[in-house]
Amino acid sequence: MEMEKAHNWTDFDKLTTVPYNKHRKFVGVEYPGIIKNPERALKTLGGIDNLEKVYSTTNKRADLHFQPGNIFCKPAFAERAAATCLLLKVKRRRRKGEKSWESCQYQVEVLGSLETMYTFNSMADFQYLPVVKGKNGKLEQIHDRIVLSDFVDRNEFIDRDVPVFLPPVIFSRFDYPDKDYLYRDAVVHKPGYVNPDKDRPANLIGTVREKRKVYTVFLNYNDEVPEKPQEEAVVSLRLKYNAPQGEEELAKLFEQRPVWSRTALNSFYTGKLDKLKYLLPLVSFYYLNGPWRCQWVRFGYDPRKHPEAKMYQIVDYRARQNSPADIVGVTLKRSPNVIAFPAMKRKNANAAKINLTAARTQKTTTPEESEESKIPLHVYVPERLPPCRQMFYQMCDIQMEEIQSIIENSTVPVCTEKDGWCQKGTVEKIRDIMTKRALEVLDSQGISVSHILR
Repeated sequence: MEMEKAHNWTDFDKLTTVPYNKHRKFVGVEYPGIIKNPERALKTLGGIDNLEKVYSTTNKRADLHFQPGNIFCKPAFAERAAATCLLLKVKRRRRKGEKSWESCQYQVEVLGSLETMYTFNSMADFQYLPVVKGKNGKLEQIHDRIVLSDFVDRNEFIDRDVPVFLPPVIFSRFDYPDKDYLYRDAVVHKPGYVNPDKDRPANLIGTVREKRKVYTVFLNYNDEVPEKPQEEAVVSLRLKYNAPQGEEELAKLFEQRPVWSRTALNSFYTGKLDKLKYLLPLVSFYYLNGPWRCQWVRFGYDPRKHPEAKMYQIVDYRARQNSPADIVGVTLKRSPNVIAFPAMKRKNANAAKINLTAARTQKTTTPEESEESKIPLHVYVPERLPPCRQMFYQMCDIQMEEIQSIIENSTVPVCTEKDGWCQKGTVEKIRDIMTKRALEVLDSQGISVSHILR
């Protein structure tokens, strides 16, 4: 390209040299809008006098009033920052006889340098303006009617018929979002990742990460029992954790007992307990509801067709309100939700919690108590309180003659979704007996339960 000199009109495809006066400096304001009238734009910034005051004070911010003179209009603020910019003045013109700008000429002039810039990077607050809806439905400005601009008599101002206008007590104290606001960077995926949201309808909210595949077979009570796991599940789960010995051991346990709770399996399985999630879907399915809710059942075994499966039905025992668990302080299975705000925490004058374990350690341990401590937690024994506030006991794991007698005498010819192979109300009777027995255990430990028995 050919080089042209300054102040000459240059074709659009040619370079030009422009003189630069480094001693001429400017202060810039990045105005947050399209300026059509420079005088009105300057007025929103308070005029030249206000800008000179702002520039003379290094820690002062430039304020922009969208409606100058309106005291209810909260301004937006610009921060002062150092800059290294050139202020250019560019003109362009068409060639004679040309209608398009494709072959235009231009002229460039460097006016000076910018070393200070005011930028509006903060958020503009809501504007609560004094307007009311008139009789014709249009909004009317009432600023001059509610704000004193000239000297008027006090009674005259008070007697004015002006609508009630109550602005907010306070506006936002911050112009920037809090530093703890949950802004997150874009998620970076591994090579080859395919976003599942691209093939989903626009009205559905997609996931951030790729959906995990769950190979466990979940069944409702009326669903058909599967005979074997899915082939895809077998391949995928063995890729994640391949343990032939553990899989064989688990299969033998399900041959001995076709229905297991996870708590019971934790007591009998000798392998890695955290890997059971990969092995259980290979040998069993999971019931979501019904008499065997939350239990793992061997593939091909339908407890609805086998009356002897009654012994594997669950008893969902929960600590009731004002129950022994409240006195003894029986722990939860999972950590409770802790309120994060101290001001919202309430100090309740509850009865003091008694640590039953600590109370037992103070006296000599008897042989009976030593044997009791060896019994797995999934087994209910009348001499011991349930270890958690909610326990799923299988009927075969309740070692209490009174309850076993009720189970044996409670038979029905047809299995039902609520009561299984038991008569109606059998589970409720078992819960009442277990609660009564828990009170007796506390009484034998010398703990007063009179307020519960009332």
